[in-house]
Amino acid sequence: MDDFQKFLETTVTTQQNSIQAYELSTGKVWLKKASERHGLWLYTPLKWLAKIFNLGAIMPVPNQGGSKAIQCEFNRINQLKQLGISTPNILAVSANGLLLEDLGVQHQGKVKQLDQALAGRRKKPEMQFSLFKQAIQEIQNIHLKEGYLSEAFARNILIDEQNHFSFIDFETDPRDVLSLHDCFVRDWLLFIFSTAYHFEFEQLTDASQVLYQALLAEPQVYKDICKVGKRLNWVSRLNVRKVGNDGKRIQKCVLFLRYLNEQSEVNSST
Repeated sequence: MDDFQKFLETTVTTQQNSIQAYELSTGKVWLKKASERHGLWLYTPLKWLAKIFNLGAIMPVPNQGGSKAIQCEFNRINQLKQLGISTPNILAVSANGLLLEDLGVQHQGKVKQLDQALAGRRKKPEMQFSLFKQAIQEIQNIHLKEGYLSEAFARNILIDEQNHFSFIDFETDPRDVLSLHDCFVRDWLLFIFSTAYHFEFEQLTDASQVLYQALLAEPQVYKDICKVGKRLNWVSRLNVRKVGNDGKRIQKCVLFLRYLNEQSEVNSST
């Protein structure tokens, strides 16, 4: 039994949190413990939208929790690594937990969530749009290899100081309940939902143009994303700002989807 396996099996029995960081002699690691997961209603407001409009592609995929979630993450990380996608290195695994190397150690430098990076570049629009475009290219690269993510929120996309991308959080497998095509659609919808919020309202048209250009390579995926947008379009007429940041996030997402749909008309007439 190597040191990592021993550390996992002795520590997982006393760890209280479902995930916790530790500093070992080799560097920072994360221990994910098999535990029961909370109900899907925690995935609001996305869950709210999916439920009302029967949009399966954005419905949170059930997390079975316990050892099944650990095994799922183990399998999904290995699947993506075989495609050449950067994910955390697995140091040890058991039925009760998973020990992962911190991505900062892997990249030998600081990493941050795409969510944080986009927010930090709001006062520098050119840099913000450049990062947004790079993130889109990374997801598109995964799709070209017939891969897909589990929860393609910006918080689960990490970048290092050289703008190299990595992906985390694989306790669910959308392929268990969706076709590969719908997994692609789901990736883009979750990405839009978690990134549109970081742009000003007047920037959303330009941001949608960036994604539109990428989706020219995935025409049917583009059409299905636009179908979702059309079904949500009426939300933009509501005063969702009254419900705070969640409402503003929904509003920007719906506007982004509307502008994305309009891009085909604008570009066909030019």
